Amino acid sequence: MSSPAQAARGARLPALPAPLAMIAGALSVQLGGALAVHAFERSTPLGVTFMRSLFAAVILVVAVRSLPRTRAGWMAALPFGVVMGSMNACFYEAIARLPLGVAVTIEFWGPIAVAVITSRRRLDLVWVALAVAGVTLLGQGFADAELAGLAFITAAGGLWAVYIVLARRLAHATTGALGLAPACVISAAMLATPGFASAGTTLFDPRVIAACAALGLLGTAIPYAIEMYALRRLPARTFSVLLSMHPAVAALVGAVVLDQGLPLRDIVAIACVVAASAGALASASRARAAQ
Repeated sequence: MSSPAQAARGARLPALPAPLAMIAGALSVQLGGALAVHAFERSTPLGVTFMRSLFAAVILVVAVRSLPRTRAGWMAALPFGVVMGSMNACFYEAIARLPLGVAVTIEFWGPIAVAVITSRRRLDLVWVALAVAGVTLLGQGFADAELAGLAFITAAGGLWAVYIVLARRLAHATTGALGLAPACVISAAMLATPGFASAGTTLFDPRVIAACAALGLLGTAIPYAIEMYALRRLPARTFSVLLSMHPAVAALVGAVVLDQGLPLRDIVAIACVVAASAGALASASRARAAQ
């Protein structure tokens, strides 16, 4: 456990309602995904993943101004850092091969699995079913997707499920971003060798460095800190269903930023996932009021 002095130095977010914070986090991470797609034109997905992790680690260490001084502190962050780095690497390899909205839609099988497994109320399953309907609509056309991309994004979905469980444990064991900072350091260290082996000197391109610095902020530091904030205030099942915003936000960002199109079917799908998120929030609020 961190000392009171360390806890006081932990990066803290304003006291926003957790669902609003998650909307901001979803927008930030999906804008980061769109920026990453552009970065792949100059470097490799694995190289960009490493540089993103490196910049995120620097940003968070500066914000927290402290790292664990004991082996126990690093061991607490180790599994989360390994899963986070692996998930990001698989996701970036996937969006280099698949449209952003389609990729995030497939990846969402992980949060849905967590929501189903941890559910204790029948009404939760209604919101999960609605989210499944939405992501299924949004994901039509998977048959035309590249096999390697499908494999990477399926793996990323499984890692996302594990990430939710580990992130919740870390969020309740630490204050602010004190657990996230060492996890990002671990993630960057894990990705350093494969990142350099894959990308080589392209990582020294000033445009790649600038893009990855922005990715460290948009894709990791901001959204992951927001998720830690939300996980302290929401049960895992509600958090998982609220993550159903991500496919909708990814589809919108893909349409606006990457010109990947947004047909009527996708608009209907977005309505489904937004309704699922709103329903999960209302259900959680009623449950808290009853308690």
